[in-house]
Amino acid sequence: MRTFLQTTVLLTIVVVMVAMMSGCDNPKNGSLYDPTAVEQPQPTIASVTPAGSAFAGMDTIVITGSNFSTSIGDDNVLFNTTSAALLKATATQITLKAPLVALDSVAIRINVSGAPLFSNTYQYKLLAGIAKFGSLGSSEAATAVTVDATGNLYSGYSSAGTESGILKLTPAAVRSAYAPSTAGVSLWTGLKFGPGGFLYAARNARAMYRFPANGSGSGAVWVAMPTGTFAFDFDFDQTGVMWVGGNNSNIYRIATDKTLSTFPFVGLVRSVRVYNGYLYFVAKTDAGEKVWRAQISTTGLGTPEVYFDFGAAYPTNIAECITFSSDGILYIGTDSPDGILVVNPDKSYSAPFAAYNALYAPAIVSMTWGASTDLYMTSSAGALMKVTVRGKKSAPYYGATM
Repeated sequence: MRTFLQTTVLLTIVVVMVAMMSGCDNPKNGSLYDPTAVEQPQPTIASVTPAGSAFAGMDTIVITGSNFSTSIGDDNVLFNTTSAALLKATATQITLKAPLVALDSVAIRINVSGAPLFSNTYQYKLLAGIAKFGSLGSSEAATAVTVDATGNLYSGYSSAGTESGILKLTPAAVRSAYAPSTAGVSLWTGLKFGPGGFLYAARNARAMYRFPANGSGSGAVWVAMPTGTFAFDFDFDQTGVMWVGGNNSNIYRIATDKTLSTFPFVGLVRSVRVYNGYLYFVAKTDAGEKVWRAQISTTGLGTPEVYFDFGAAYPTNIAECITFSSDGILYIGTDSPDGILVVNPDKSYSAPFAAYNALYAPAIVSMTWGASTDLYMTSSAGALMKVTVRGKKSAPYYGATM
């Protein structure tokens, strides 16, 4: 016979279970079924633009399909397991920023709030906009970079903190030693090919250097500059004249016969580039961080003028290096999290590679174009990288073709 205590316990359990079930009832009719809940239809993906592939972390992607929510917060677009940042949405199109998932095969799926099923899976490719290049060892660090007329890359580099010469890397990243180390040099700050096919170099000292033909020996002083002069970077114009900048009171012109001329400019010049008849240079002066230019003539250099006010755009950062694409787009390597600043001829600017700042931090210090759409660069931490710039090619490096 069941005891009084057993009966009491049993009744208590029953009451608790009934209470729990009652808490799950629809308050309107006591049913577990909610007739007001609207189940959303399964979303579908019909196409993705750009077709086939896009640059991870850079490009804007448009997904066309059906049954999307017009409220961005209700749409979730997954690239494998990474949710993309959505820009806008309609019932048939979702616009988003490509996430930083650089893979040859990425599965795109969409989940819409209220829809029990994910969309169909759409296979896509996300390309790396910036990637490490050249397989440098853990103790190796790249410094200044340049290219020859066929697109081979040349980089100064150090090993375990010691300057170790010049590396040559083909566009396919096949590596070889171009030139051995040079006594007394801690690092190269500027490299360019010049007249005669020689490789010229600067090291932030009062001399310009030149390597023997085909890199058959160490660099040697080519032109000694005035006492107190610092040659940090340089470039050649179409006549073979070298233009040199550094932390000085002048811009220096060195003719092919080694004749030295000076043109007043007080400032710390970090990078020099000849483009379309002008000498462009990035410098810190009493007026701040700016990109300057001066017209090149047969007799010398015109009065410098401000081309782009970098300090106004980035008040707390430094412009480290510059180069140009063939259509007049200025590329500025910086110490900002944005990395490369892209400046159009109308002076509007953008930072399309900002998502890759983990690769190029803390600063981009040297840049050079390859033979195609590749832009090579080095960071102040010694990383060597290749940037793929869709639809752009280099403005001429005059010295490389002489």
